[in-house]
Amino acid sequence: MKSPLKPIVLFVNLFLCAWGFAQTPVAINGQLKVTGTKLTNQNGYPIQLRGMSSHGIQWYNQCLTDASLDAVANDWGADVFRISMYVQEGGYETNPTYFTNLVKTLVNKVTARGMYALIDFHMLTPGDPNYNTSRAITFFTEMANTFKNNNNILYEICNEPNGNVSWATIKNYANQVIPVIRAIDNDAPIIVGTRAWSSLGLSENGSAQEIVSSPLTFPNILYTFHFYAKSHQDYYLNHLDWASDRLPIFVTEFGTQEASGDGANDLVMSQRYMDLMRTKKISWANWNFSDDFRSGAVWTTGTCSGTNWTTSRLKEAGLFIRNNMLSPADDFGGPTNPNPANIALNKSVTVSSIEDGTLTGPNAVDGNGSTRWASAEGVDPQWITVDLGNNYAINRIRINWEAAYGKNFLVQVSGDNFNWTTLRDVQNNTSLSNDYTGLSGTGRYVRIYGTARGTTYGYSIYDLEVYGTLVTTSPNIALNKNVTVSSVEASGLEGNYAVDGNTSTRWSATMYVDPQWITVDLGAQYNISRIKFVWEAAYARDFLVQVSADNSNWTTVRNITGNTSLTNDYTGLTSTGRYVRMYGTARGSAYGYSIYELEVYGSAAARASTTNAITITNTPEQRIQVYPVPSKDEITIILPESTKRTQVVVTDLNGRTYYTGIASGHVHKLHINKYPAGIYVVQLINGDKKIIKRIVKN
Repeated sequence: MKSPLKPIVLFVNLFLCAWGFAQTPVAINGQLKVTGTKLTNQNGYPIQLRGMSSHGIQWYNQCLTDASLDAVANDWGADVFRISMYVQEGGYETNPTYFTNLVKTLVNKVTARGMYALIDFHMLTPGDPNYNTSRAITFFTEMANTFKNNNNILYEICNEPNGNVSWATIKNYANQVIPVIRAIDNDAPIIVGTRAWSSLGLSENGSAQEIVSSPLTFPNILYTFHFYAKSHQDYYLNHLDWASDRLPIFVTEFGTQEASGDGANDLVMSQRYMDLMRTKKISWANWNFSDDFRSGAVWTTGTCSGTNWTTSRLKEAGLFIRNNMLSPADDFGGPTNPNPANIALNKSVTVSSIEDGTLTGPNAVDGNGSTRWASAEGVDPQWITVDLGNNYAINRIRINWEAAYGKNFLVQVSGDNFNWTTLRDVQNNTSLSNDYTGLSGTGRYVRIYGTARGTTYGYSIYDLEVYGTLVTTSPNIALNKNVTVSSVEASGLEGNYAVDGNTSTRWSATMYVDPQWITVDLGAQYNISRIKFVWEAAYARDFLVQVSADNSNWTTVRNITGNTSLTNDYTGLTSTGRYVRMYGTARGSAYGYSIYELEVYGSAAARASTTNAITITNTPEQRIQVYPVPSKDEITIILPESTKRTQVVVTDLNGRTYYTGIASGHVHKLHINKYPAGIYVVQLINGDKKIIKRIVKN
C-alpha cells in the first residue's frame, strides 16, 4: 500500500485548509483507480480530471514556471497536468539523465500545487513503440522508484503509435513495460496509447473493437484517445461515445482546431466533445500549454518569456479551455466515506426456493446476522438474486453462509435479470465467509447460483453484501441481441451487424425500396429512455421509432420527417417494451437504408414475485432461445423444461407451411438450408400455450 501523501503534499494541503482555501483535487480524491470503464477516486466515485498538457519540454520548458503553474492550478482550476517528454526529436534519447531529472522536477512542482501529474513518454517518430522498449523500461523504473509513494501519479507509456502499427504490436510493448511499473508502483493508473496516433484506430480505418476484442489483462489500465475537433467532427465523436461504454478512456491530448494543431478553431464542435466527455466522465488534458505560434498553443507568442499569466495573454483556444475547466465545477462526489455502503441492503430479492416460511430471501439482505435465507434441502441447482434497483459498477461481493454452505457456485451480474455474466466461478469452497474484492462487472442484478451443496442440506446465507458505485450511464441493452429486418442488400450486411457494437459494420436494406424496417428483440421488457441511430450515408429521411411488447402491436415514440443527420439520438423517452423498431418510409438518398449502430438504453421493467420472495420463473417465451438469426443453414431452438412435448410449426409470412415436427427434448434443430431467403414464423405449441418466434433465412 502507498502512504496516503508525500510530506510535501500533506503540508501543502494542511496549509491550504488551515487558511480556509478549498482543498486541492488530490486532497479530495486521493489515490485513483480504474473501476469498470471509469476513473474513480479513493471513495469509489467516478470522476473526471480536466487539465493541460505541456508542449515538448525540450522546446518549451520555459513555459513551465512557478507562476504559470500557479495560474493553471489556481486561476484555471486544473486537476491534472501532463508533462510531455519527447523520446526522439531532441528529447530523452539525446540526454537521458537530463530529461529524467527535468521530469522529476516538474512532477514535484505539479504535486506541490495539488494537481495530478501525468508522466507522458511522448513517442511519435518512429511510430512503433517497441523501438523504445528498453528506454521505456529504464525511464519508468526510475519514475516508479521516485514516485511510488505519491498518490497523484499517472503513467502514459506510449503517446501516439502510428504508421500502421497493429494493436497486437502495441500490446507486445505494453506487456513488457507495465509489469516493470507494477512491480514497483502497484496502484497508479497506467495509460496506454492506441493505434493510429491514439485515435483508437480510426485514422487508419480501424476501430476500438480490436481493443474490446483483445484488451490488456492488467487492472487499473486506461486507453488513450486523441482528437482535433475541426478535423475529426462527428466521426470521432460518435466513436468516442461508443468506445467509452466499453473501455476506460483518457483523452490525454486534443485540440479545438485542425489535426496539425493549427488553423481556425471549431468551438461549436469542440463544445460537443466537451459535453460528451463531461457526461461520460472522460478525463482530458488539452494540447498545449505553450506560446507556440500555432492556434492550439493557449498562450500568445512571447508570453513565456515574460511574467504575465493573466487571461489577457490567452488565445481563443486558451480562453475556451479555461472556461471549460471552471464551469461546470468539478464533480468529485461527497465527503470521504471510509465505510462504503452495502448497496444490497434491504433491496428486493428473488430465490429459487425456500426451506420454510421463516427462511425467506429478504433475510439475506436485512443486515441482521442472525436471520437467513435457506433453500429447499437436497436439491441442486439453487439461487438467490438481488435487484439493486439501478446499474452499478460492482467491485466487491461478500457472502456469509450458515453451516449449509455452497461448495460450487457462480457469482454473477446482469443488466436484465436474464443474460448473466459470471464474475467468479467458485469450485470446492469450504469457507463459511467468502469475500470477493477487485471485481469488475456492471449490472442491476447480482446472483449467487449454487451448483453443488457443501452439505446434505440446502444453501443457507446469513448475509449477502454487494459494494460498488452507481453507473450514471446505462449500458446499450440492444448490444448483440436478436434482430430481424425487412431485407438485406448483400451478404455481410445482415441486421445483426447493426447491434454488434462495431461502428465499421452495418446493416443495409435492399436498395430503392420503401418501406424497410429493422427490429431488435431486447429479450425482456424494458423501460426505454433513449434510442440512438448511427447511419451510413444511406440514411432515412422519414421514419418511425417504435416500441412493442409483442412484436405485433406497435407504439410510435418518434415520427421523424425531413431528417438529414447521420446521427439521431432520442432521449427522454418513456416507453416500455421488449422490441424496438426503425420503420423507414422515405429514404434520404438514392440507395436503401443502412445503419452502423442501433443502440437502446433503459432499465429492466419490474418483474412480479410471490409474497415469499420466491421468483416467478421466466415465462416460457423468455426462456426460449432461437439462434443464430439470421442463418443460412441451421437454427437452434432452446426450449424450457416441460413434461409435454412441444410442437414446432414453421411458415412463411404468407402462411405456407415449411415444417411441422415435435421437439421432445430441450434442444431442437431446424434445418433451413433449402428454404428460400426471407422471414419465417416459428410457432411453438405446448399444451394450451403457443409462442411465436421469427427467424430470417439468408
